[in-house]
Amino acid sequence: MCRASYPDRPIEIAGVRLAGDWQVFHVYALWDGWAFDHSGWNAEPELLETNTTFEGRPLESVKIVESLAEFCETHRSRMPHQYWRDPLPRARDYVSRYTPPWA
Repeated sequence: MCRASYPDRPIEIAGVRLAGDWQVFHVYALWDGWAFDHSGWNAEPELLETNTTFEGRPLESVKIVESLAEFCETHRSRMPHQYWRDPLPRARDYVSRYTPPWA
């Protein structure tokens, strides 16, 4: 939703996983060193440091380049249409609550 909300920005998608593992457990939008997730916009190094501290183990960030459908299949996640209610309006509202770093 972050990408869709700012189509003029080159927003990437990244994920966090335990170092050396294949399973991504946290996904966020990434723009010019800034990460957007459930905590809003934060510097990516801070997001990684906070998650590393919480997990108590080394983590790594990986770029996610596959499509949403491919990612969901690989990581056993649901697609938006598989939720009881459409999550997209709530996601759109959430993104709009935070001022992006370029504003």
